[in-house]
Amino acid sequence: MVLYGLGAAVSATNQNQRCFEKSTSLGPSYIDELDQSMTDFDGALPLGQTNIFGFYANLSIAQSFIPQKEVLTRTYFLMARNESTTYPCFLALRENLTAENLAMVSVEPSEFPSVNGTPTEEQVAWIEFNFADVWVVPGKTYYLVVYTANITDNYYWISGNGTNIYQNGTVLLSIDDGKTWSEFADADGCFKTYGLYETFLEITMTPSSIKPTIVIKNVGNHTAWDVTVNCTVAGGFVLIGRVFSDSQSELLPGEEMTFQIGPILGFGKVIIRIQVTAANVKETVHEQNAVILLFFIILR
Repeated sequence: MVLYGLGAAVSATNQNQRCFEKSTSLGPSYIDELDQSMTDFDGALPLGQTNIFGFYANLSIAQSFIPQKEVLTRTYFLMARNESTTYPCFLALRENLTAENLAMVSVEPSEFPSVNGTPTEEQVAWIEFNFADVWVVPGKTYYLVVYTANITDNYYWISGNGTNIYQNGTVLLSIDDGKTWSEFADADGCFKTYGLYETFLEITMTPSSIKPTIVIKNVGNHTAWDVTVNCTVAGGFVLIGRVFSDSQSELLPGEEMTFQIGPILGFGKVIIRIQVTAANVKETVHEQNAVILLFFIILR
């Protein structure tokens, strides 16, 4: 009811983000996919210090949702800012509204379109909140909490719809800096979440007298993204070859990547530990006992 009538009912579905590569010069290079969303604009609420209820309060907004992918990579809200806004907008991911943050990110006011008064469809934009990737449980409810500093004339506009379009969640409002929340069961924010499906990797080691070969196979149903292999040799007396590593940007289902360890120079009993990680693979570890005789490696 709060959202309903704040703006003309228009459709924002043409602003949907397509799946695209998440990459920076220093960051991941995977292709995440749209998971949950509600994109029908019906109006906007001020986010921050406002007197919308007849008295000044710092309004925070949360959107509950139920992910279907195991890795949550980022989210978007359809937003704008007031011309006088100077403090960042924050987004936190939580398992419940008063729990500690699973992830948190801030976006500077300069990233938002500036408006004077309640924004129209043409004045809002999809703002990306790109936090560190989080493992979540598909089918479980999570909360996206959006807020800003409680400073005079420092507020944003966040879009939504006054009908229950998104069936897997709802909007909640707080006027006391997130201490208590009120649910609006028939309203949703305009939001989108992106993520990755989990997949699984299998590690095997092929014997060799000089350079054993490690084989990493994708035995799951989805592409493994940003695969990293780290190998350490512990124990014995090793002069050369304690640490080895390799990486591959993607590994399709059923495909393999190979990785040779060596040369190693040393003596004695050792443990070869292979650790494999990926953006959508939980840490996988394989340990192999071996004996090193000069350059020769005997697996046991």
